[in-house]
Amino acid sequence: MSTSTKLVNPEIAGEINTNSMRVLYIEMYFDNTKLSSGTAFFINSKKGPVFITNRHNITGRHQETGEPLNKDLGIPNNIRFQIIGSHEPVWYAFDLYTDNEMKCPVWIEHPEFGASVDVVAVPISEISNAIHHFVETKEDWHKWRIADQVHVLGFPFGMNENFAIWSTGYIASEPDTNYKKLPSFLIDCRARPGQSGSLVIARFKVGDIVDHKGKQYQAKKEMVHFLGIYSGRINSESDLGIVWKMEILRDFLTEIESRDDLIQINCAYNRLRNES
Repeated sequence: MSTSTKLVNPEIAGEINTNSMRVLYIEMYFDNTKLSSGTAFFINSKKGPVFITNRHNITGRHQETGEPLNKDLGIPNNIRFQIIGSHEPVWYAFDLYTDNEMKCPVWIEHPEFGASVDVVAVPISEISNAIHHFVETKEDWHKWRIADQVHVLGFPFGMNENFAIWSTGYIASEPDTNYKKLPSFLIDCRARPGQSGSLVIARFKVGDIVDHKGKQYQAKKEMVHFLGIYSGRINSESDLGIVWKMEILRDFLTEIESRDDLIQINCAYNRLRNES
């Protein structure tokens, strides 16, 4: 897997780490009123792209209490997101509900744990004129351990500089166990609002020791591993945050690929946002 990308953009010199382009800056709106911002990314199914983010991002409600997250109690009905194209960023948008009463959401919740999992999926029809850097969902061959270093790739405080901001932390709970009996684990990382929905990765640099099938090897090239999706801190006083495991995403793919009744959402080119 190549770890860098050369863009055809005169304002950018050199190469950009591909993983900085893998995540999407997103904004949640009620009609044309912006309520919040966050992070998302694409995975790829046999039926096309799948948009992944945190459930609380698009419901606009606290995952546990159900209370509105916006100070004015606004609940989003559409979402806008930015994809980094080969020349410049391009904005797209889609509605979060198929009805005006906001009773019929377009997203899919986890097939087993439902709303208890703070991750949702939206099947998307193919988007033209955009670079898709999908997150791979295959099972990891490396055994991750507590205190291993990880990176959270997202957009804290709505800092949209086109490419993701990297925050660094460490695995804080035993990764082979499940936090609160759900497929998640904890990391110790100073993440901030706006990073909900961030991709969590770990990487080996040249020379690092790698575990593979019970044996240790020295890495001959940089390798990136996708560990899950970040959904925020356990409380405002702690830097401990929740990461939903990659198996969640594989469950979504199995569900989407096995069903014929799912609607793929059309993303509209968001002219107003692109020209702002």
